[in-house]
Amino acid sequence: MVPPHRRWRDVLARRSPDDLELGEGGVWRRLHDRFRRAVDRYHQLLEGVPEGPLRGALELCGARLAVCLDEVRAACAAEQATSPSTGLEVPGGAAGEHHARLSRAATLAAQAAEAVTMARVRARTDPSVLADASGAEAADRAVAQVEALVRA
Repeated sequence: MVPPHRRWRDVLARRSPDDLELGEGGVWRRLHDRFRRAVDRYHQLLEGVPEGPLRGALELCGARLAVCLDEVRAACAAEQATSPSTGLEVPGGAAGEHHARLSRAATLAAQAAEAVTMARVRARTDPSVLADASGAEAADRAVAQVEALVRA
């Protein structure tokens, strides 16, 4: 059995710079992680879309989401520095409003991933959809809303 003090040192050694900037379990860490999961899911689903104009349009949306992920991370790190959070309570005031906007952006990023799923399903039933980038309109609308909320 590993002595408890050794296990603790292993945990400390594995801590990433993210843990220092975003905290370990507060609202800013959870918000960032939720947004990251939505963006990761978007890209996982995108892998199943065959090559063509539809995939190209969806890849552009995915690249825009990746840029937003960097901005969300920076915003969450800044908020953690000014309004530190270690629990589940969302701060009030401007920080609370910022949290609400970024939380809505995470939800819209997940909706963009749902739009990729729908495009995949349509492409399976009607392969002619792959030749038309208009199947990416729902994802594009969701990503545009994400960008607006992240940059507000």
